[in-house]
Amino acid sequence: STEPKLQEWIAQALVNKGVACGRRGDLEAAVALWDEVIKRFGNSDMPELQRLIATALSAKGEAQIQLGIDEEALHTSDELKRRFGALIDDEITFKWRAQWIRTKALLGQEKRPAALDAFRSMYVAFVPGNETMMREMMWRVIDLIASGVSERVLVEILSEDGEKEGALMPLIIALRQRMGEDVRAPKEMLEVAADICELIEERVNG
Repeated sequence: STEPKLQEWIAQALVNKGVACGRRGDLEAAVALWDEVIKRFGNSDMPELQRLIATALSAKGEAQIQLGIDEEALHTSDELKRRFGALIDDEITFKWRAQWIRTKALLGQEKRPAALDAFRSMYVAFVPGNETMMREMMWRVIDLIASGVSERVLVEILSEDGEKEGALMPLIIALRQRMGEDVRAPKEMLEVAADICELIEERVNG
């Protein structure tokens, strides 16, 4: 169909089916479905279809990382950033997600300095007060710890900007506590940090 609304529904259905396949562990099928979205609608200039294509690329890149095909994930990250970097989804740009894919892919290739540079670039785009970014940053940092990046290095990066550091203070406190530091802070902040420490332990221990 060439009907715009029907095309949008088809693209959304394919994206959703890819997500469902990924959740049950069939990452190859998920990538194939997201590729179908890109192939069918990749030349569309309709804003909603562009958002769905960008979503498919983002999901594809993360799946490629899980499949261990890091070089392909880097290409996906570059395409996502080049074509849709300025698009916004769920309050953040796809450039943010492209930088995360790049960070993880470079870690998979054991290029740690380059990966940390990519994470720093991602952190530069972090907006304090953006709840979506706050939530994603916490999970991204937890993922990096599970990938072997030290808490000390992450604290150094997260402390490079005073305003951003303040917004992420419970996370930073949790990292410092894992480094063995005795951190003084308000009770409420220490309670949040304790919860984050538990999440880190769960993720590190699988």
